[in-house]
Amino acid sequence: MNKLEGVYLPLVTPFHDGAVDLESLQRLVGHYKGLGLAGFVLLGTTGESPTIEPGEQKSLVAAVLDAVAGELPVYVGVGGNSTKHVASGIASYESMDVDGYLVVTPYYNRPPADGLVEHFRAVADQTGRTIIAYNVPYRTGVNLSNDTVLELAACVPNIRAVKDATGNVLQSLDLLHRAPDELAVLTGEDPLYFTSLANGAAGGILASAHLATTTFVEVTEALANERLEKARSSWRGISPMIPTLFSESNPMPLKYCLWRLGLIRSAECRLPLTRVSEQLAGRLDDLVGRLSAQ
Repeated sequence: MNKLEGVYLPLVTPFHDGAVDLESLQRLVGHYKGLGLAGFVLLGTTGESPTIEPGEQKSLVAAVLDAVAGELPVYVGVGGNSTKHVASGIASYESMDVDGYLVVTPYYNRPPADGLVEHFRAVADQTGRTIIAYNVPYRTGVNLSNDTVLELAACVPNIRAVKDATGNVLQSLDLLHRAPDELAVLTGEDPLYFTSLANGAAGGILASAHLATTTFVEVTEALANERLEKARSSWRGISPMIPTLFSESNPMPLKYCLWRLGLIRSAECRLPLTRVSEQLAGRLDDLVGRLSAQ
């Protein structure tokens, strides 16, 4: 298994008149796959995975695989608070040509550390493909401690990466300091991307990279080549937009921008998500205008 490095895009799930818009989804893939991304992640937080029915999920993954045509790796988000259900979910994708799975910590149950280890061991046993452990405590109610991450990396061979979205800079820096070379730490905290890379992160899974995609890639490549001034200059050009994209519930602002850019047919989200406020829409229109002028 190759180490995961670079910018991975957690694709939005476009909707049109309430249905998954596979046409817009494939158009998105066609737009992004030549921009230097390291791969795609489907059915994550940004993809509104809790609202996508099982049959829709399979159709969505199949459409993306068809559009990618083997040019980039594709990872599928599989999560839940029942270990049995997550394990069967992974098994259900094994007939498809995906590269691995993004597995979030079990939410709501608040399991102890040994329960988290056993959960990931059980679901990883369903596949020989790469598992990305996803730690996002402000959504799940449980924090995957760095000690537990390192235990998983040592005892579960196909856990090859962690998506670190703790929002805790000290925890993230400690993980980057202690992680073995074979474990890719991918930040999920978009505002901390530059900081994470500078401290040894392998890359990121970044919703905001739907916009100014090539600049995110530039930052990554510049730091990898020890071109600090270039990386800093590129980062300063895109970092101010990130708080705006997360000022209301993700992915509502992002989908609004993609709709305004003509990349998807509709800014629709599924309930309980709704739409951006009128005030934010005006700010996003300005952002889209600046991006279009570049």
